[in-house]
Amino acid sequence: MENEKGEKLEEKEEKKVSFPEKSDQKKKKPVAKELIELTHVETRKQEISQRTKKFAESLESEKKPIEKLSNDEMTILQSFMGKRLFLNRIAIIINQSRIPSGKEPFKKAELEDLMNGLISKGLITSEMVNKEKVYILTEKGREFIL
Repeated sequence: MENEKGEKLEEKEEKKVSFPEKSDQKKKKPVAKELIELTHVETRKQEISQRTKKFAESLESEKKPIEKLSNDEMTILQSFMGKRLFLNRIAIIINQSRIPSGKEPFKKAELEDLMNGLISKGLITSEMVNKEKVYILTEKGREFIL
């Protein structure tokens, strides 16, 4: 039994010794980045084909020029919550945002001039209802807001 125990002890010692050897072997293995050899790759811009150039030019020619609007005109367009508004209601909405920022409120004549400018640009239209003008936002005006 002693021999068997003695042999078992020796085997355990050998196993203990063999574990550090294995870990040393793992450390000696090369790392992946050492195995890979990197080479320089030349890059250059992709050239645009003639077909693509023609297509881009046709898209640009179809594109309508976007009209520049003043801040006041843009505010008026954004005040249209629904489809139509009376001039008095538009004046209330617009002036509520102007007064706190220290700007003078619009007078009726100034507001009508701005509205006529928007009508000429095709962003709104107007109709007479009960002796008052009603301003209606057009599809072009809706697209401009979005």
